[in-house]
Amino acid sequence: MRNLPIVVILGLAAGAAVGAEFEVRQAGRVFAPARLVVGKGSIVHFANDEKFVHHAFVDTPQFAADTGDIPPGESRAIVFTRHGVYAIRCAIHPQMKMTVEVSEQE
Repeated sequence: MRNLPIVVILGLAAGAAVGAEFEVRQAGRVFAPARLVVGKGSIVHFANDEKFVHHAFVDTPQFAADTGDIPPGESRAIVFTRHGVYAIRCAIHPQMKMTVEVSEQE
């Protein structure tokens, strides 16, 4: 997974990256980046760089997903299958928020 940060940078620079893989880091009780634009079908990996558990989720009428608990040093993924703008939160640390915008294109 060492190449994923490069994919994130390229994906952000190009706008919506179709069906790509992205990595979001969880450190300092924040998601980094705080906003991500992806194509429908893209996979976003949530990596926990902290010494405690995180738990990323999105719950809307259009799309819901949940990583479950992410232990320190591990990551979990969400596949974004529906276009829209989604608020991602940590179920354990409510101050942690980010936005994932999913384009209609696959």
